[in-house]
Amino acid sequence: MADIVYALEFIGGAMVSILVISNPLSTSAVFIALTQGMTHEEKVRIVKKSVTYSVGILLFFAFTGLLIFQIFGFSIGAFRIAGGVLLFSMAVGMLNPKPSSEAADERSRDIALIPLSIPFTAGPGTIVTVVVLMSGAQNLMGTIDTITGVLAMMGVVAGILVTVGVSYLMMTRSEKIDTVLREGGRKVVTRLMGLMVMAISIQFIINGIKDILPEFMDILNGLVVLVPLF
Repeated sequence: MADIVYALEFIGGAMVSILVISNPLSTSAVFIALTQGMTHEEKVRIVKKSVTYSVGILLFFAFTGLLIFQIFGFSIGAFRIAGGVLLFSMAVGMLNPKPSSEAADERSRDIALIPLSIPFTAGPGTIVTVVVLMSGAQNLMGTIDTITGVLAMMGVVAGILVTVGVSYLMMTRSEKIDTVLREGGRKVVTRLMGLMVMAISIQFIINGIKDILPEFMDILNGLVVLVPLF
């Protein structure tokens, strides 16, 4: 018989975990900084594309993440480091904004995928969280029963949809925030966010290094053992 209480606890924890790791507030702030001067229609189009990308990416990794990691030998640390590098390059641009003429030339680039979807809404931390939660939900099928496991998996999917939905609402209402900030406030927010994004990127890289450090130390220990043989 299904353990409904345990399933509900798992679903609640999954939703909170995905939402907190994704942090739609930071995505909204970056969206304001990157869409300055764009029309409302352009912003809405970008938001819709971004949430579509995010849902697709997170659902894809939720159901195939562990298999992909095993097939290609990817590690969680590698995902964190890659996301940190992407964030760092974007932070440099936010701290050193280009003249408006040059920025206007680059507004046609697709910011919906990078950086709004990756590495913010569907960043390495969120992807890893989704993969781990889905793995835990699948394990419930064997440890408790199939129905509990299925309910837990549905909870992970619900967590993804709720998180992306919150991000959508915050980005589509960013113009109200932008109206309050005005030009001077936008410049301050852009640079402050650039500093915060740079800090986040460095933390991603540090966490990634921590993740791969044990494996790296095992390799070094193996080399130390082999050296005396030569």
